[in-house]
Formats: sequence, structure tokens, C-alpha cells
Amino acid sequence: MRSIRLATIFALLIFMVACGGGSQGNSPQQQISLLSIQITGPTANLVAGQSQQMTATGNFSDKSSQSLTNSVQWSSSNSSVAAIAAGGSVTAKAAGSCSITATMSGVSGSYTLTVSPALVSIAVMPATPTIAANTNQQFIATGTFSDGSTQNITGTVTWTSSNTGAATISSASPTQGLARGLAGGSTTITASSGAILGTATLNVTNATVSAITVSPANPSLPLGLALQLTATATFSDGTTQDITDVAAWTSSLTSVATITISGIATARNIGTTTISAAFESVSGNTSLTVNVANLQSISITPVNSNSPAGVNVFFTATGTFNDGGTRNLTQQVTWSSSNTSVLTIGSRNGAASSIAPGTVTVTATLGTVAGSTTFTVTNATIVSISMTPATATIPIGGHTTFNATGVFSDSSTANLNTIATWSSSNTAIATVGNTQGSFGTAFGASAGNVTISATFTANGATAMGSVPLTVDSGTLTGLSLQPGNTLIAPGSVVQYGASGSFSDGTKESMSQFVSWSSSNNNIATVAAGGVATGQSAGSTTITAQLSSFSASATLVVESSNLSSIQITPQSTNDPVTIQVQFRAIGTFANGDKQDLTSAVTWTSSSSSIATISNGISSAGVATGIQPGTTTISAAFAGQVGTATLTVTDATITAIAIAPQTPSISLGSSQQMSATATFSDGSSLNITDQADWSSSDPSVATINQFGVASSVASGTTTLKASLSGVGGTAILTVQ
Repeated sequence: MRSIRLATIFALLIFMVACGGGSQGNSPQQQISLLSIQITGPTANLVAGQSQQMTATGNFSDKSSQSLTNSVQWSSSNSSVAAIAAGGSVTAKAAGSCSITATMSGVSGSYTLTVSPALVSIAVMPATPTIAANTNQQFIATGTFSDGSTQNITGTVTWTSSNTGAATISSASPTQGLARGLAGGSTTITASSGAILGTATLNVTNATVSAITVSPANPSLPLGLALQLTATATFSDGTTQDITDVAAWTSSLTSVATITISGIATARNIGTTTISAAFESVSGNTSLTVNVANLQSISITPVNSNSPAGVNVFFTATGTFNDGGTRNLTQQVTWSSSNTSVLTIGSRNGAASSIAPGTVTVTATLGTVAGSTTFTVTNATIVSISMTPATATIPIGGHTTFNATGVFSDSSTANLNTIATWSSSNTAIATVGNTQGSFGTAFGASAGNVTISATFTANGATAMGSVPLTVDSGTLTGLSLQPGNTLIAPGSVVQYGASGSFSDGTKESMSQFVSWSSSNNNIATVAAGGVATGQSAGSTTITAQLSSFSASATLVVESSNLSSIQITPQSTNDPVTIQVQFRAIGTFANGDKQDLTSAVTWTSSSSSIATISNGISSAGVATGIQPGTTTISAAFAGQVGTATLTVTDATITAIAIAPQTPSISLGSSQQMSATATFSDGSSLNITDQADWSSSDPSVATINQFGVASSVASGTTTLKASLSGVGGTAILTVQ
């Protein structure tokens, strides 16, 4: 009846308007018409069996609107997915998608509705496990839905134990479904979602551990690789159980191999260490030997280089293994110089000091493999020192790092940061570091102005460079942590960064100055500098602390098994000698994804075609050696992902630097980029691979990443070179 009355009212209204509204007979005729119908509902996503009320609103030509829910004609494009009754009540029937339509007077409106299958039942596995007290059992909940499909729903159900004196079970991420035996007894484990539930029976015994076996027995592990060890306990009742996740793992020589709380051993240096797993009062162990049987060759950088006397040189040793992977071996090899009166070198760190003019051979040896390069010490003497930044302002409690570049009599340049003597004209206002890790780093102590200087003496000559530093009255107001809440796998790492905010509006990276901590080192540890390593499944809080200020973030270590690894790019071309970055993305059983680039072991099927780095700062960077095709692999936690790399014989024909004619003010810097064009017409960004130089370091210097820093007013030519080809740009400092 109501719809008939509403239609009558509309007809009467239209008739009156058409007739001029009685006394308005001389007014222009006006007809109100329905323009559109808008349909709304509480949600566009329903589960089979659910119902909801839809609403239809009419929009008219006089800009008015009115509910037409009970007047329109409702319909569904697929009534087997969702059916709708007169009055707009819709009922979800089965999984799928359909359109709900409302029609009146030839005008229609529609609404897309998606129906998900309804959960019908839950199965919990294993059904009747038996464990010992103080051990764990992982339960899995599998849901069966109305469309017959099944899905792992372990992470979305609510878990309970009927007897928490016997065992508890977690419903918190990432350990959902993980039960912990506490004392002898039986309990019902329940997984529930709304009114749907599934159960299993968990029996906890009072059996005690009689022996622990660690496997594999006496493994041999190539340098740099990782291995999952397993601890199996034999109990007094004759049963055995995997206790890998509850045992306390240790390595007798962490310099040879480290091991996580969850039993992942990583080979660090050649040698033998004892890996032990302890539980209650019993322990078991195995001998782990780290070898370099897979080491193919060692290369040293810089190659055939030179420097004036008195300058420090830092050599790097890179090993190429028979699986095509490369690793930084600088700390593992034994270093030597053929003439220590010309050049001395630390036997374990590659840090060398040039003593007197001459040429030596520098050698790096590991096991039976050795690599070498020549190095020449010239008789050039220091002429001047360029300092960057040219001027700086920091708040009280703030820091800035200065760089000292020496210009020598043969026009060569050298970084003097770690060998110059640094000084401040007033240490009450600012101090400057002279020790490892702090060279050239100034700290604001109180407001004022000082001069920071770097002095270098060698081969009978001395030079000094100086720059002004202003410490303003700003003070630290807070810390922030990046990334925020994040997820990693056991054995993988994440780099945290701490940023300080000051009252003068400035921000500064404080990662090297704060104290780092983890609220639970069994779940994740964090080292100086903010590198956190996943140890075992769970959640912990990573905190950066400086004085009374702190910042925290939640780190979750994954408990689900790794399902697959995807490498990007999947297929790419790369010219000889040029580098390309690969990334590894892991997908876990619960659907989580995370970047595993720095955690996987990278290999190349043909090291003669391309190698790929496993270094911390260069993981996944492949370098073309000679034309051909190779398979790039990333392995972690039993999963392997692959990609194809084709190395071409294309050569660099030109290098373009951008911007071409930059102009910057004194005290500022400029990021330059270098793009190489190849003989096959392709082009690649080579900014991080090119050798950068400045024709006049007294005007501006440029670092290995292409960042030019001003020193004094003037112009200088910036050059990027690679494979004998160079490109230039003119930088003006105003």
C-alpha cells in the first residue's frame, strides 16, 4: 500500500506542476524527474549465509533526494550467489560475485557484492600428540568451507587449552597454535572461529630426558653458508621428540661458526667448533668443521694502485666460490707485503700503511688459495688539504662528520680521514674524534663557534685544512626508529636506524651513538649500529636509548615455514663487467612476505659467466664476466628461487652525467648520476660503479657514490669513468 501511495503522490505532484500549480497558472511549466538511483549497504563483502539490508536513494532533477528502498524493483544478477527480496533484504548464498540492481521508472542503480564461502568445520592436527613437559607442539588448524575448499586458518582462529596446568597454547602472532607442555596430564586443545570449532587431545608426560642427539653428525660446512641443526631428545619412557626449538644452542668458537637460538649455524671462518644443544640438565653436541674446499679464487682491490708515502690504504679480499657466489674475505684471509719497508699491512684486516717509495706485492691467502696485486708508493708530498663540508652548524648534542682530502705534489688525491690529526679550537664548544669509528666526527658540547682542523705530515711535508663549525642552542627533543613494526625469519637480519630530532628543527642519524637492546634476546638480538638478527619465533621490542630519550619498535620473528622464494628480476640482460641487483622475496605458509635478499645464499650456475655477491652490503649484486647465460639461485631454509641472467658482449660507448652544469652554494652538496650507453643501444645507471673524480678538489670533492661536496667558490670538472670510457660535468660553487 505504501508504494501505491508514494506513486500516487509522485503522479499528483507532476500533474500539479504541469498545470501551473493552480494560482501559478502564468508560471513556466516545470516537471520534476528521477535522475539516478544510488544503492548502499553495510558491506560489499558477505560470507555465505549472512544477510543485510540494502538501501536505494533516488536523486531528482530539483536536486532533492528521497529513500526509494520500498518502491524500487530489486534484482540480483546471480541469485545463486545472492538473492534479494522486495524491500532490499539480501541473503548471501554461495561464493562468487554479483550485481544488486534497483530499478524505477526506467532508471537503475547497481551495487557489486562479493560473497565468500562460509566456514563449515575446523580440523586440528595432529589429533592426539604426546609431548614431554617443557617442550612444544605446533598445532595446525585447517578450515573446510561451504564451497568444499580448505585453507590453513591457524593464524586466524582462537586457540584455548582446557587444562592450562598441563599445557598452554598461544593465540598471539607469530606463534598461534604453539602449545607448551607444563606438567603431566591431558588437555583438550580447541581452535574456534565464531560458533565453529575443532579439537585435538594433547597428552603431556612426566618423562625426563636421558640423551640428546644433534644432527647432522660432524658436518662440514663451506665458508659463509648456513646449516639448520636438529636436536632430538630421548626420554625415560623410551619416546623421542624434536626439541630444536626449546634447546639452548651454543658454539664453542663463535669466530668459526655462530648459531641462533633456533639452531641455524653460520660458517664464519675456517676451523672446527663444537655445537651443543642443552635441555634441562642434559646436553648433546656435534663437531662442525668450516672449510674452504669450495673456494675458487681470491681477488684484491684496489688493483695495481698507488699512493704517496704516509697514506693508509684499505685492501679488500673477495673470494669467488665454485657455486658462483662471492663473499668478502677481508677478515678471514692472511695478508702479507713483499717488502714491509715500503708497505706494512695488518695480517687480518687488510689495513696497510705506505712507508717509503717503492713497489710491493700484496697477497691474501686462505687455505691453499691466494690472490695478489701490486702496489706502488710514490715520492709525492702533501701540498694542501681540502675539507668538506666547507661550513657546518649543529645543535648541542648533535654531530657532523668532516672529510679531509689531501692534494699531493703529483696532483693525486687521497682520503686522509683516518690518518690526519683532528683538532678543535675550543673543546668546550665542540670536540672532534681521533679514534677508530670517530675520525673527523665533531660533537656539539655548548653553543658557540669553533674551527675544526685536520693536519697531515709525511715524507718531510706538512699541511693543514680548517673549516668553521657553529654549535647553536638547539637540544635533543626525541628519538624515532625506522623501520617501525617489522617481520623477519630466524637467521635473517634487519637494519634499524635511529633518528634524533632537535629543538632547532634539525634531524640527525643517531644510530652509531645510541645504545641498542632487545627485550628478548632468545627471539632476536641487536648489535651496535642497529642490526637485529632473528633467533627464534616470537615477538620482541627493539629499543634505541640515548640519555633520557628512547624509541622502540616491535620485531616479530616468523614461526611459519618458508613456502617459496621469488627472485626479481626473473630474467635480465647485463653487459660484461657491469653489475645488476637481484632481490629475493620469501613467502611463508601463513601468507606473509618478506625481503630475504641479505639472508639467502646466492649462487650462479656458471661463475665464468657471472658471479653474485653474498656480502652484507652487496648481497644479490651480480657481475657479468663473459657473454653467456647463467642461472642465479637464492637458497634459504630449504627453499630455492631461480632467475636467468644473460651476459652480453655489449661495451660502453658513452657515459652521461647529470646534472650537466650544476651550481651549488658553499657548504652544500650535489648528488650526481652517471648513465652508460652500450653498443647494443641499451643504457644502465652506473652511479655506484663508476670511478668519480674532481679536477680541482680545492673547489669540490666527490665520493664513490657520486656525491659532490663544496670546499670553496669556483668551478671544477667532475668525471665518471668505467671500462676506459668517461663522461664529465662542470660544477660551480658559488
